[in-house]
Amino acid sequence: MSALRVRLALLSDLHAYHPEAGRSAVSYLPTTQGVSDPDPFGNLEDLIKREALNVNFLICAGDICDKADFRGFQYAWGRLNALKESLGATQLIATCGNHDLNSRHIDSAEDPDPKGALQTVQPQFPFVSDELTNQFWARNFAFLEPLQGVRFLVLNTSAYHGGSAGEEAHGRVSRRTIDAIRRKLAVEEQVDLNVLLCHHHVRPLKGLWQSAPDAEFMQKGGELLSMLTSTTASPWLVLHGHRHIPNLEHSRDPDCVVVGASSFSGQIPGKLNQFHILEIIVDHSVPQPLTGTIETWSWTITGGWQKRPIQNDEEGFPPQCGFGSQFQPRALAEKIAQILDKTPDYKSWEEVAERVPDVNFMTPTHLSQVEKLLEAMNIKLHRDREGMLTQVGRSA
Repeated sequence: MSALRVRLALLSDLHAYHPEAGRSAVSYLPTTQGVSDPDPFGNLEDLIKREALNVNFLICAGDICDKADFRGFQYAWGRLNALKESLGATQLIATCGNHDLNSRHIDSAEDPDPKGALQTVQPQFPFVSDELTNQFWARNFAFLEPLQGVRFLVLNTSAYHGGSAGEEAHGRVSRRTIDAIRRKLAVEEQVDLNVLLCHHHVRPLKGLWQSAPDAEFMQKGGELLSMLTSTTASPWLVLHGHRHIPNLEHSRDPDCVVVGASSFSGQIPGKLNQFHILEIIVDHSVPQPLTGTIETWSWTITGGWQKRPIQNDEEGFPPQCGFGSQFQPRALAEKIAQILDKTPDYKSWEEVAERVPDVNFMTPTHLSQVEKLLEAMNIKLHRDREGMLTQVGRSA
């Protein structure tokens, strides 16, 4: 069989809001957008035209508005639907985040309804189909197959917000929901690519958050992931948002690739606002069936959307990275070194990628390790001003 290729545009955590007296700006997406105001969506439309970008699907991983701001949600949802058309995407696939549901009953203490406002949005959220939308709200998940061989599981990890005290502090998938998803998958035909879209991350992120381990992940997320990969006997691509920083994990047990998107338009010191395009390649005839590349643009008020180098891992994704390389960093470094002559020499990165295709699928962590290994061999990687790899060369 030939390999399946799918292009996904991914963004998350828009935090659109309606400006009010005494309320500080939380993002660059106010509903009162003026002609001279910073405009991430408008700048993105310019980028799409300039670079002729196109994708199969536009994906949004939640937190479309800030603090259950309905006017903010309606504004950003409209702009997302317009963006889908600009990208030539056949479908906008989205889920809700903790900020989208009125879990704290803001201005509605006498008539609490955390999800009620989202059920009145136009166009309908999250799906055009009444059947899928009703299932999402009633059962906290929905399956759709927007392309032959591609299956999406769209999950509401904020479904229990507004119930028990403290639920809004993390995501959750219940065991009943996991069992319902398992039963559904058990009677479905196998597909080439399985994708889970959720807002909260399925496992705790590394590092400390306010001097404590990460506690905002999806409760029972690990159980869900193990069930998904064992039931389908194939790797899953997991897309999420929530933490406003990039997250890229690749594991074999459970067999999955997890991609967490950066914030799209937040005003967060030290964090880049980013937009990602993933090109997914699925080939079940090879040892590593799920590979892909991630192309990332970062947004600034003065420069709009551009590819730019990053200063550290928490700032955002680099302009180019990937996942699914079948070789470890040491083997990749040796293969790159073999391309160069023993005398001082340079090769274009394009030629390196042609002769060692797996370099396209290095994660940022693996690329950093490969770079250090090459430096020990007196070989240096060269980048342009956008942070894109251009050459590899052996020093004199």
